[in-house]
Amino acid sequence: MGMAYEIDYAAGESAGCTSKITIADRIFYVKLFANNPSRFFSGDQKGIIQKEISKAEFELWIKILADNETAVTEIQKKLSKGKTY
Repeated sequence: MGMAYEIDYAAGESAGCTSKITIADRIFYVKLFANNPSRFFSGDQKGIIQKEISKAEFELWIKILADNETAVTEIQKKLSKGKTY
């Protein structure tokens, strides 16, 4: 059985980001830019953005919460397909 996660592009865009990812009991937002580094945010259980986090912190959380490296790669690929600002 695989890890449960959900990537929601519509919810991400309504929060001004590219996508919202729910993984385990954590919520994150990713905002992709065409000419600038991506930005990452953590959210609370209601989906409200709490604070900006570093790419390294975001990737660390994904690795902690994902079942395996294949899942991490799959998540990163899906996150890169959303709207670019």
